[in-house]
Amino acid sequence: ALQAASIVFGLPFNLFLFIMCVSIVGMCNALEAEQNSDNPHPDMLVPKESQSWDTPIFGGIFNIFEFIFSLGVVHKERREKGMHLPTKEQAFEFIKALFLPFLTLNKVSTSAVIDPKLKDTTNHVLVTAVYTTCFIGWIVLFCFGVVNYGFIALAWSLFFTNACILTNLRMTFRERLGIRGNVIGDFVASSFLYPQALAQMAMELNSEKTASFINGKHDK
Repeated sequence: ALQAASIVFGLPFNLFLFIMCVSIVGMCNALEAEQNSDNPHPDMLVPKESQSWDTPIFGGIFNIFEFIFSLGVVHKERREKGMHLPTKEQAFEFIKALFLPFLTLNKVSTSAVIDPKLKDTTNHVLVTAVYTTCFIGWIVLFCFGVVNYGFIALAWSLFFTNACILTNLRMTFRERLGIRGNVIGDFVASSFLYPQALAQMAMELNSEKTASFINGKHDK
């Protein structure tokens, strides 16, 4: 029965085949548009500051690696912008999202960016509960994988269920604030870089971009 369940829960991996096909098509379209210098594809242009995250996906806590590998000799411009080391807020949000991601998920999903009028409280509670259950579940099942490898397939299924939930939230959050991106990048960030993706959104809630968005909603 466990082996049969492993096969059934292995079906979500078909999603990866779909994502690979979509990414290949997107890459081909981008390469084709790159050949047309008179009318370049929007995705080939460098995004404006207002279209970017305040904390890049490879910034924040990951700045520590640049500091280490450069032996402390970080570029002057990055030092002036405070990007040579992670800030206390970046480190705190990353660690919280790493061990208690459901707290950050609930904070973002109930924010004025996602739900300005707080109409979907029940839905937010339900999604947070599912995410929390899956989060604890994939950790436990990966541990049980030592006993029976069949648990590993179930663990991956729960892991990628969480990734899909977070991808949907990240896409909505990004589109509301006009931040450039795509579903492939959102999915990768929401799966293998989920602490940084959550920390990224949590810190974005305190940005001027978010304040302008909320004030604009209130004016309407």
